[in-house]
Amino acid sequence: MEKLKQIIAYVAKKKGRRMKEEDFVNVLSYDRSWIPPQSARRLFKVCVDANLLVEREGYYEPSFEIKGFILPLDFQVGEEDVKDYFVEQDVFTQLLDHICSKTGKERRDVLMELNRIKNDMRYISIEVAALIYCKENSIDCSQFYGQVEEKIKNL
Repeated sequence: MEKLKQIIAYVAKKKGRRMKEEDFVNVLSYDRSWIPPQSARRLFKVCVDANLLVEREGYYEPSFEIKGFILPLDFQVGEEDVKDYFVEQDVFTQLLDHICSKTGKERRDVLMELNRIKNDMRYISIEVAALIYCKENSIDCSQFYGQVEEKIKNL
């Protein structure tokens, strides 16, 4: 949590206390070239979710006092900092999110349908049931084939 506060303080000292997501991304990705823009956006979302940045009138402000906040002389942000706050989702969770976003159905409803397919076919994994569901509902899920195959190989 301390590293997130340092990142916010750094950006605030560069762009001002009131910032937009673009300011956050620009400082970390373009001004300093520390991390890719996608990673900077993910860090921004983590900061907002952790209530370290709060929205006021379309801008985000630190929820803590940055005045007098001292940053280490060798301060920088790297991909390892981003990875500290993210756990890679397993392929089933990714598939489930993909199905829900494409169909507009609730996770609970999709899970019930996937379990029905799995139970009907008995010897398939839940990931394969999700692929079958996608095929039956004309949802492109080809980006998950390799991950599902890897998971099956490792069973």
